[in-house]
Formats: sequence, structure tokens, C-alpha cells
Amino acid sequence: MTKPALVGNIHMLNETNEHHVDKSKCLGNFHWVSDYAHDIFQTLKESEMQRRRIRFLSRQIDYRQQLIQLCQLIIRTYKLSRCALHLSIYYLDRFMDVYTVRADKLQLVALTCLHIAAQIENRDAFVPRYSDMNRIVMNSYTLFEYKAVERKVLTFFDFQLMRPTTASFVEMLSCKYVTRDDYVDYNKSLDESPVLAESLPRFESLEQMMASLASVLLLMADYTLNFYKLSNDQPSLLAAACIAAVRQVSGLPKVWTPFLTTLTSYTENMVEPYVKIITLYHFYHSPGHVVRSHKSETLWQSPDSGFEEQLLPPRVKVVAASKIETFNFISLKLEATDKENTSRKRSRDYQYEVQDSKRSKLDQT
Repeated sequence: MTKPALVGNIHMLNETNEHHVDKSKCLGNFHWVSDYAHDIFQTLKESEMQRRRIRFLSRQIDYRQQLIQLCQLIIRTYKLSRCALHLSIYYLDRFMDVYTVRADKLQLVALTCLHIAAQIENRDAFVPRYSDMNRIVMNSYTLFEYKAVERKVLTFFDFQLMRPTTASFVEMLSCKYVTRDDYVDYNKSLDESPVLAESLPRFESLEQMMASLASVLLLMADYTLNFYKLSNDQPSLLAAACIAAVRQVSGLPKVWTPFLTTLTSYTENMVEPYVKIITLYHFYHSPGHVVRSHKSETLWQSPDSGFEEQLLPPRVKVVAASKIETFNFISLKLEATDKENTSRKRSRDYQYEVQDSKRSKLDQT
């Protein structure tokens, strides 16, 4: 059964905020509304303890960010869920931690991990085929290679593929971490401080506030993918830190409350170190205030979460489709380097031959 404190925070729609009905329905149609919400959350907490740990032995960690950008491009192209992205990076990190992959096959492994994750997380949505994703990388691989890598990944994880990620907990908690008291305190702080009123938006209803901050929370969850050193930390803890980070950058008076401790099972002292990392990364990659970017209405639905999310412009440079043809970055760069070195060597040898011939002519004279 759901805890009474959690049930009491589920918001109700009214006639005064009909223009936010769609977003609010998506937020309300969620796991926490279920009678089994607490049991689901505890099951996820138990499952995260079974995640495979990383030994940080990968020699190809320098290419991780480019592989993440490739997966993000596939996610946006085919509108896959955020959970599929996070789960694919979970597979990729563990696989690369044990195996050293040829540089020109790294994106093959990344696309295979994403395809497996999409089949698990996008149960009711379109899952692109290998041939579809292969077009984005200019048909660099064959179907046999995809199938071979897929068998290798499945046997590596011993077919234990269903593991919660930071996105899993964030999407589950996204409709719960802002309460009616937070909404009242937020408006009160704007009324008392003209400076805050000029820099922060004023929300017409709690539903609007929740829908607006939900997109920021999802963005914070994506930030955690860039922190490779946090790969062994519990996803539920990172999700709680994302909640605190959103509340801090969005101007809520209280970053953490006793209700959030009950909701996430983490105290403020436990999430504080992670909040500093996430907020610093956020302010470093977004010069403007976070809430000002909420006005975009381009939405796409996360199939398993039950609510729509805002597709914000990427904060990191994404590999364009026109550039993916050279995404086999190591092999192509090495080939180019070898050719350049060969040509330079030949030119030097030619110069030496010319000089030697001139010297011999001078000696003869």
C-alpha cells in the first residue's frame, strides 16, 4: 500500500488550470498513484543492488562521451525513452570495462547496447531495427556483425538485463517531489523579494509548476551520464540528488524537506555531495537560468513513465548525421596520419637526395 503521506500529495485537477490538463494527466498517470507504488519502489531499490560494478579498467574511456552522443542522436531520431538511453550506457560501460574493443567497432557495440535496452524499456513503442540505426552511421556494419555483438553482450550479462537506472527513479519520483507547501512557499518568496520576482517565473498553479520542473529534472538525470566516476553509485541516490539540484537551481526556498527524506529514503547530508557536482555541471553548461528554457512546447512521450517530457536542446555537442560517416574516428585518423607521415618522409628523402647530388657535383668540380 502507498504511504498516506505520498497519497495526500497527489494533486487534483480543477477548472482554473484546464490549459495544463494534458501535462497534469500525464504526470498523474504514474506509478505513485498505484496501490503498489511503495512495493514497486522497494523492488527497484533491491534490484539496483544487483547491478554489475565497474572496476574502472577500460582503456577506451576517452571515447565514451562520443558514444553517448551517438546514442542520444538515436534516441532523438526514433523518440525512444530516456530509460533506454540510461540502460544502454549501463550496458556499454560494463562491457567496455572488461573487453577492449577495436576502435572502429566501438559504435557497433554502442548501437547494439542501445537496441537491447530499447527492447526492454520501449515495450509499447517503436524499436528501430539494426538496419535503421545502421543508416545513421552510413551503413558501416553488416547485420551479421550486429547479431554477433548482440550475442556477446547478452552472454556477458548472463541475460540479466533488467536493472534500474537513474532515469527509472527520476521518472518515478518526478510527480512527487514538489508539494503544495512548496508551491505556496515559492510564491511567497517571490512576493517578498522583487529581485527574485524578476529573475524567476511565476506559476499559475501547482500543476504548471510540476510540469515545468519535471523537464528540468529529466535534464539533470541526463547530466549524470557524463559522470563516469559515479557509475557504481546507487541510481536512487543520484535521482535524489537530481531532485535536490532542481529545487536549488529553480529557486525553491527549501532544497530538502522531511517529506523528501521519506519519499527517497535519503537525508540531505547523503545527497549534498552529489548536488554540488550536478549543479556545477548545470551552471557550466547553461549560462541562462534554467527555468527560462521551459517555454518550448516540443514534447515527446516517454512510453513507460506515463508522462510527457520536454525535448530540450542538447547541452553537449551532438554528432551530426553528416559527420557520422567519419565516426570511426580512430581507424580513419590513424590512416590519415600514416599517409601524412609517409608523404612527409618521402619529401624529406627527396630533399636529401637532391642535396647529396648537388654535393657530389661540387666535389667533382
